[in-house]
Amino acid sequence: MLNVALCDDDSRFLDGILPLIKKTFTALKINASIHLFTSANALIQRFEEYNPYFDIIFLDIDMPLMNGKEVARRLRLIDQKFKLVFITSFEQEALNTFQFNVSGFLPKLLLDKRMPAVIERVANAIHEENPQTQIFKINVNDNRNRIIKVPLNDIMYLESMNRKIYLHTKRKAYLLHCYKFMDLIEHYKNLGFVEIYRTCIVNLKYIFSIDDLEIRLDNGTTLPLSRRKRQNVLDNFCEIISEIKRC
Repeated sequence: MLNVALCDDDSRFLDGILPLIKKTFTALKINASIHLFTSANALIQRFEEYNPYFDIIFLDIDMPLMNGKEVARRLRLIDQKFKLVFITSFEQEALNTFQFNVSGFLPKLLLDKRMPAVIERVANAIHEENPQTQIFKINVNDNRNRIIKVPLNDIMYLESMNRKIYLHTKRKAYLLHCYKFMDLIEHYKNLGFVEIYRTCIVNLKYIFSIDDLEIRLDNGTTLPLSRRKRQNVLDNFCEIISEIKRC
């Protein structure tokens, strides 16, 4: 999933552009969480609090109090990786922006025509640079939550227990915040994971052995295996082994 920020001092403009952006991401089959900001300071504060978080930022250049170029300068001091797209009312505003590592410019009068192509290009660039990065919201102490990025290859398994969902990585376990386990199953079943019982999905790369009623992971962890799902787990596991042999 991509996290996207739109910042413009005109709330009506944001409300008008939001359906187009949602439609574009849907057409590209990309899950996107879109956040709207009418205040540059609010965007900067969110960025500082949760960095790294936003993958794409659409930023109006012509804003009162703090223009888009100054906002971009301050954000780039925090993070160099996010994709920045300037939104402009006048094309000359795009001058002298090279230092901000801009991924695109969108004239407000041509948004309908140009935005889909810009989003597709930027999203493809992100995928090529970080093809296996996963973003999660986790619970931390004092009822707070935090955004983290986890390499797909670091995820060993996810499980639902007592209405809570846990993410288990090579290093530690995290309590996820506000996720539906069925949504996670749908997302990860095409990313090398397999459902071993109703409330657990495992990264096939970490399976060491498969017995009648349990599987063992590379780190020694054992997990129960549903009889109904055993054959599917075996089939998927053998497919991974075959790919390794071909390599």
